[in-house]
This record gives sequence, C-alpha cells and structure tokens, in this order.
Amino acid sequence: MAATGEPSIGAYEAHYREHGWVLVTLPNQVIVHEVRATLQEELRRLSGRPDVTLETYHQIAEDDQQHHDYQFQLTELFRARRYAYGVLAAQDAFFRPFLGPDLLVQVSPYLRMARPGKLQDNIGYHRDTFYGASPYELSVWIPYVDLPAESSLSVLSGSHVRPESDFPVTQTQSAEVTKGSNLHKIGFPYAPKVMDPAPLAGIVAVPVKLGQALVFSLATVHGSTHNGGTTTRWSTDIRVANALAPIDLSARPEYYELLSSSAVSDGARAYEIAERKR
Repeated sequence: MAATGEPSIGAYEAHYREHGWVLVTLPNQVIVHEVRATLQEELRRLSGRPDVTLETYHQIAEDDQQHHDYQFQLTELFRARRYAYGVLAAQDAFFRPFLGPDLLVQVSPYLRMARPGKLQDNIGYHRDTFYGASPYELSVWIPYVDLPAESSLSVLSGSHVRPESDFPVTQTQSAEVTKGSNLHKIGFPYAPKVMDPAPLAGIVAVPVKLGQALVFSLATVHGSTHNGGTTTRWSTDIRVANALAPIDLSARPEYYELLSSSAVSDGARAYEIAERKR
C-alpha cells in the first residue's frame, strides 16, 4: 500500500494504538483533488469572483451571514455528489487492512470552512463521545488546502483510552444555533459541551497537506479554537466504522451506508434475506 518512503500499514497501526490518531498519506489522492477543484469552481460561481481560491476565501467572505450561506450551499453540493463515499472508497488499500473488509461510511458529513482569526468558525476542543458517538468509530479528517500547524486541527495523544471523567465539561446552550437550523445542519452544535482547559495541556496541532488525512478515534480529544494562520481551512471529517463493531445505530439508522463487505458477510446477508422471504 505504502509508496516509497511512506509508512507501512503496520507503522500506521502502531502510531494509532499509542496515540489514538495517525497522519496518513492517502493512497489514492485523485478524488481529493477533484473535490478541491469542484469546491473552488462552485465557490467562484456563487461569489462571482473568478480569481478567488479556497486559500483566499476569507478575503471575499468577511460577513458571517454570507459565509454561512456559502458553507451551506457547498455542503449540499458535497453531499449531493456523494463525495464522502467516493473519497473513502478510493482509499480501500488503507482502510480494509486497518479496519477490516466490512465497512460503513457516513452518508452526510460536514464541510468545514474556518477563516483566519474568526473564532466563531470553530467548535472548540471536544470528544465526539461527549455527544453519543462510539469509540469504535473513526473520523477521517481531510483538508482541501495545505495546512501548517497554526491553521490545522489539534489532537491530544493518548486521550482515546482515558475515561470521560478525565475531561470535565460544562453544558451550554448556543445563542446562535438552534436544533435543525442551517447552522446545525453544517456542523455547529446547538448545545455544546465546553471542556475544562486543564486536561488540554498536551494538545498539539498537526500540520496536514493536501492528499493527507488525519485519522482519529471518536474518543480522541481534538478540535480547534481558532485558525491562527493566513489560509482558510477547508476540510471534511468523514466517519467510518467496521460494520460488525458493537455500535448502536438505532437512534441514527440512516447515518451510515455500506462501503465494502467480505464474502462471508455478503453470504450471511443473502441468507437472512432468503429466510425473511419464507
């Protein structure tokens, strides 16, 4: 799987086991560049600015309402074209050995657009398990621009195996986001849990380049409080999970779709269908 000079699957696994996250060079980057090109083309159409790039987006979207309108429309485009499925399916050479052949992929992930210096574009540090996610699920965080550390996401190594009690939170209610609103639909929580800063002393920002992905457990503390660089941070965080893992999806039955499966699982599903028809 690994190209010359790239870590092996074993090396990726070892880093993930210890830290709860791993920086991966994606084996198939063509679709990532396709997504970037599509987003940039559509942004230029929406804004009427043929000179704008993803990196310089913040220069034409100083106004928050305009920014949220762009983000909502571009998120809808990303989902309509099923890019989450396409991007993850193209990385089969990584995820099948890493997670197994029976895989689920998130149907409607978020498209994040964090402008430099705009604290309101970020959702802070958190664990997704705060909101009912499972530690058996992974987040595949893929940027569509090169991100130096000051513009990137941060992760807290080793947090994936620590209990929730190690990370005290205060329940809050957003003044701007309501359940089911457009802001909620593009990834802003309506009832965010704010972490106590004391356990965050070791959190580290990870620079990530176009064509790479930051893969981490949903129990890993991660996030960003601000983009301190000069480039707008464009990214998607796509969840993926082993379809046979003990994950309770009863509250979100349409959250995932099947990405790939083993011959044994295909046979088992065919048997179950035949039994139901009896």
